[in-house]
Amino acid sequence: MILINSLLYLIIYFYCVNAKEVINILINKPDIDANEYLEKYNEMINQYFSMNNINDYDVKFSYCSPVSTDGENLSQIYKNAGSPFSIDVEYAKNFNCTLRELKNVNYDMMILDDRFLYADNSYADFVLLQDEFDFKRFSDFYADYNNYILNIDDINYHDKDILNDGKLGNKKRLYGLPYELDFDVLYYHSVNEKSKDSLSLKVKDSSFKDNNSSDNNSSDNNSSDNNSSEEILSAGFKDNDDLINFFGEFVRYQYNKPIENEISSYNFLYNKESTELYHSFRNFILKLTGNNIEKTLSTTVEEAYLSFLENENKLFRGRASLYKSLKENSNISIKMNSLPDNISVINEKYLVINKNSLKSTDVLVKIALILTSKEMQIYRSMEIGSIPTFNFKNGSDESVISYCQINSDMCNLLEKLNPIRIRNIFKKNKFSAHYLETRLIFPSGLKQSLIDPNDNIASKLFMNILDVLNQSTMDKEIEITPVMVVFMILNVFTIAVAVYLIIFMIKVHRNRKHPYIKAMSPQLTNLTIFGILMRIIYPYFYSFVNTRFLCRMSVVLNFFINNLVYIPLFAIIFRIYYIYTNISSVSYGKKLHDRRLIIYISLILIMSLFAYYGISYFDEYNLETDGSLQYYRFLTCVYDFSKHSLISNIYTFILFAIMIAMTFKIRSISKKYGDTTFIFFIVLLLLSSFLFEKAFDSFLTNGINISFSSIILIFIHIIISLITVYFLIGNRLLYIKKHPIKNKEKLVKADFNNINNLFKYIPIRKSGNSSFTLFDSSNKSKNTNSTNTNSIYSSFVKISNSYFNRSEPIINNDSNYRSLAQSLSKYNSEDINFSNNYTNCDSSNNFEINIMEEKNNNSNNNVIDNNNFNENGINNESEK
Repeated sequence: MILINSLLYLIIYFYCVNAKEVINILINKPDIDANEYLEKYNEMINQYFSMNNINDYDVKFSYCSPVSTDGENLSQIYKNAGSPFSIDVEYAKNFNCTLRELKNVNYDMMILDDRFLYADNSYADFVLLQDEFDFKRFSDFYADYNNYILNIDDINYHDKDILNDGKLGNKKRLYGLPYELDFDVLYYHSVNEKSKDSLSLKVKDSSFKDNNSSDNNSSDNNSSDNNSSEEILSAGFKDNDDLINFFGEFVRYQYNKPIENEISSYNFLYNKESTELYHSFRNFILKLTGNNIEKTLSTTVEEAYLSFLENENKLFRGRASLYKSLKENSNISIKMNSLPDNISVINEKYLVINKNSLKSTDVLVKIALILTSKEMQIYRSMEIGSIPTFNFKNGSDESVISYCQINSDMCNLLEKLNPIRIRNIFKKNKFSAHYLETRLIFPSGLKQSLIDPNDNIASKLFMNILDVLNQSTMDKEIEITPVMVVFMILNVFTIAVAVYLIIFMIKVHRNRKHPYIKAMSPQLTNLTIFGILMRIIYPYFYSFVNTRFLCRMSVVLNFFINNLVYIPLFAIIFRIYYIYTNISSVSYGKKLHDRRLIIYISLILIMSLFAYYGISYFDEYNLETDGSLQYYRFLTCVYDFSKHSLISNIYTFILFAIMIAMTFKIRSISKKYGDTTFIFFIVLLLLSSFLFEKAFDSFLTNGINISFSSIILIFIHIIISLITVYFLIGNRLLYIKKHPIKNKEKLVKADFNNINNLFKYIPIRKSGNSSFTLFDSSNKSKNTNSTNTNSIYSSFVKISNSYFNRSEPIINNDSNYRSLAQSLSKYNSEDINFSNNYTNCDSSNNFEINIMEEKNNNSNNNVIDNNNFNENGINNESEK
């Protein structure tokens, strides 16, 4: 028994000592002979490790196995949303399969091409894909090679452009090491050398247009009687990547567009010129592949390859990496030629370390450097014909010389290569869709336009993926829908209201000296109206939000605009409350002057702006789009709306609670002096604010697909804002228009800068003659006025008592305040029939201001006594 245990122990020991650590690497499935290729690939790589005495590791390559249901739910989402575009379900399966393995620990490393590596990288996120496939950034799953010690000699032999394509962001994080390169070429049989330049035909040539005119006019898209077409080209256009490559090469060669960083050069892909573009592309394909467009678009790469080997077609458009196997085929004589003007889409492959791997990252970095080394790349090129990532335009580089000694034909093409990075074809600006979304929807739309030349879905696709609607509207045709019509009506209505409010502010300013306007603080009133105006037009400024900083500032600005409405409004209510409750006796006049209040308001607005900016600093702000779910891509600022809405609502509730408390206090004191219904505009403003927040929330949620409910809420908000302005100052402007001032000279001389003289002009008195008249000449009105005046007198007696008993000093140099104090002292000591004197005043419908002239030794100021408290002043006026 002891002997058996010892043998088992020795077996386990020797197994553990000699066992190799297996490194699992995910690799893309090739288009031709996939099973045979994988077996040969594994054998080749491990043979290299053995030849170089790297015996501690066993590298195992394998393909990803998609789940059959992958992509189906995404396709259904597009259908349910009524999207005009459809997705490539097969691509969604393969993409999600790779992404799923990145999240797991099954694979330690992956070989990813440039179309997947940073395919999700864009300035604005398409959250539908992020939510559907549960990821934020692909790079979150990659290990950064820069975090580990890399010898510069280990990577400096790579082509700089290819190496830079493996880096991400301003910090140039190196997530992918260049692994190999590939590009498109044209193969032909030696006997068909005359046909090798067939793709060089220019579609703008008259000969091409004449030969294809009958095809353009044919009603049968698949007719076979057009003698101008010949099946000379074999291509696997069922492979959507191959079709995209061919399209990119076509537009670059035929039109020399688009040009990177030249935004206007992309417009021909979706403007009026695009119709000719897609017709020309369709005719170009038909001329080379035959008249059956559906058959051409359903041919796989492997079918095209085998058809070419059988000499059924003179030309084969395929990957340059196939050249070795074709050249070594003894049954055929194949030559390779570059595409027209050496223009070709390149396919860069990178080796990525899965951050979720359980293996030591240091070990994985070591293996990655071996697999991407120049020796390994030359070895793979000799074994399977892969193309290294060297800078082939540098003929003095040793690695280039070593490779070109064996592969001279390939080097000649690489030296002249005019590469296209396919991502740039679809990258008009930073707001363009990321390549992942483009790859999902573009091939289906392009094929649809090729099958039916009358279908312009390809133009609409480019219109969507190249830009966002709220950043580029001048060169886009907007589809008119019922919602769009209502929305345009809303825009016109909003502009009209904005102009009206500006005119309203001008009228308030022009009538600022009128006591009924002066009583409501015209400067503060205009500030409140301006805030309401800004809040109405604020959503239109939202279209200028195109950075994350501006996204954050839009939130801060929204809070600031609300303050621009509430703070001046608070000051107006507080000013009236201060007057009626007589908190500060007679010294309140200067404290509550408009200019001083505006200084306080400005300080509060500035402090609140910086305070809320500080609060916003701790939140995350992002730009998102609804992507290709609709015809147009719309940029949306996204943040924690509920959080900021809660902060704003609490703050607003506190302000309104205080204002409403003051309002009811004012109402209880002032209702016996006149009508104060206007105070209740506060409630309407609160309701308006609530509706605005709801409408804006809906606007953020729906993006460009704005709903009728959102439009209705915004309409209601604007209408209530107008009603609010009416109750605030509009009724007073209406009153003074109906009751013009008889003696404007006295108005000019009147001292309404002293708010003590504005006491009786805060409420608007009603009469039988008009809804808003100040006095009534009838006896009944006189009696009422007498009663009111006695009440006013009683209030001012209290003011006088408070004034003379207080220890608070007042400004003796102000003659207005001193005059008021003297008058109050006189009325406090003498029994005066105030009401009788008051009724001697002129009380016509035309508003007349009675002036009190009081001469002092210190000054010759003219002071108006609007409340008729100075008996001598009244008598003086009567004498005049």
